[in-house]
Amino acid sequence: MLKKYSLNFKNILLKVLNSSSSLFISIFISVIFFSIIIALLGYNVFQALNTLIFTSFSSYFSFCSTIIKTIPILFLSYAFAIPSMVQFFNIGSFGQMIFSGTVVTVFSFFLGNLESFILIPILIIIGIFSGGIYALIAAILKIKNNIDPIISTIMLNFISEQFLYYIAGHPYFADPIAGHPTTRSIPKNALLGFYNGIPYSLIFALISIFFIYFFVQKSKKGYELLAVGRNINASNIFGINISNSILWAFFLGGCFSGLAGTLEIININGKLIAGFASTNGIQLGLFGTLAALIAGSINPIALSISAFFMSILMIGANALQRTMGISVFIVFICQALIVISIVTIREIFKKRS
Repeated sequence: MLKKYSLNFKNILLKVLNSSSSLFISIFISVIFFSIIIALLGYNVFQALNTLIFTSFSSYFSFCSTIIKTIPILFLSYAFAIPSMVQFFNIGSFGQMIFSGTVVTVFSFFLGNLESFILIPILIIIGIFSGGIYALIAAILKIKNNIDPIISTIMLNFISEQFLYYIAGHPYFADPIAGHPTTRSIPKNALLGFYNGIPYSLIFALISIFFIYFFVQKSKKGYELLAVGRNINASNIFGINISNSILWAFFLGGCFSGLAGTLEIININGKLIAGFASTNGIQLGLFGTLAALIAGSINPIALSISAFFMSILMIGANALQRTMGISVFIVFICQALIVISIVTIREIFKKRS
């Protein structure tokens, strides 16, 4: 009898961990980890928790800043989650974001004479496809030469960074008075703009939620990607093109990285700046990966909540450093520990179920 109840309990807990409820479990775990570390360092735990969690809601400006950070993290979580559907990891979202942002910056200067209603859609399309095509390199290398995408995407990250430095330092594009690799501001008619402090890129984030839902749950291609991820041999037997599925997964993931890079340039920064795809020295792509791992599935609602949660911690971390002298890297350590804990617990109960 006890064994029966134990098995039932494990099955229930596994379902909870595999659902969006795991997000709330991750929040609880993060509070525990953070509290222990802060207490050991000798700080006021309750003051630190209040600052970390509620700074994003302490003012309208702070809330807008949280939204601004959430948007690219959400897109980058898609960039990791979609290739994960076919059991491959896209570690290159950071590089794809940089590559697309750099390409969009270059095109914005050459097409700057166009009207805004023509130029902005063109730049968005260019950015999306440049990210997707850049991600395809890793997929093609896997299919043709069996090169692990983890290795190829890491190398592509390095290449894209050097490409950014080249463009940002090129005499035609560079800002001559900037003390950091930076281009001149892109033409004003290439800028997307804000509404009461909220970037218009939020519209794309909201649309993406519906797109991901219908792609995964309602489309044939989404079904094929899920099938390949669950059983590649059975999928092959039933006529699903495995190579095509891998290409599609990486391309779509790269497209979202490209969208993130594009919107950071035309809506947030207004120019290409070395480090635009990072915060406090940490790649935004890493935060997107963490958000996807916490969500645990290609669930757009769970991914959105997870991305928002990551942004709350980022804003709170900066406030902690300003007000209490607690390094932002303490919070980043806690974020990593959260993901390790959640993934470990999932795997333990998967094996035992």
